[in-house]
Amino acid sequence: MPAFMLKKIVLGNFSSGPVDPMMADAIDFMVDRLESLGQSELASRLTLNCQNSYVEPHKIRDIPVTIMDVFDQSALSTEAKEEMYKLYPNARRAHLKTGGNFPYLCRSAEVNLYIQIHLLQFHGTKYAAIDPSMVSAEELEVQKGSLGINQEEQ
Repeated sequence: MPAFMLKKIVLGNFSSGPVDPMMADAIDFMVDRLESLGQSELASRLTLNCQNSYVEPHKIRDIPVTIMDVFDQSALSTEAKEEMYKLYPNARRAHLKTGGNFPYLCRSAEVNLYIQIHLLQFHGTKYAAIDPSMVSAEELEVQKGSLGINQEEQ
C-alpha cells in the first residue's frame, strides 16, 4: 500500500473530538512522528501491530505482570482488553482515567509512577535496573522487609 494510505489508516484511530491540551499535544507529536516514517517502516510497524499473537500466559505465570489501561477512548477495543485480563488473571492492573492512545506521552508522570511501582519488586535483585552492588545494605534490608509485609498481605 502507498504511504499516504497507511498514514490514513493510522490517523483514523486518533481522537478527532475535543480532548484536553496534554492529549492534543501527544496526538500532534505522534502525527509529526508519523510524517517522518517512510512507507516500508510504516508498513512493517503496522504489520507488527496487527499480528494476532500474544505471550502464552502459562510461560510467564511466575513473572510479575502489570497491565496498564486507560478508561477513556483508545484504539484497543473493550473486547481486546477483557480478553487480555482473562489471559493474565494474576496481573496487576494500572488504570488511568484518561490518556487515550498515548498515555505514556500525555500522562507521563502517572505512567512513570506505575512503572516504578512495578519495578520496585525487583530492587536489589539481579533483575533490577540498577546494579545490585550499587544498592546499600540498608536499602536491601528495607526492601526485604517491605516485600515480606506485601507477601503476607497477599
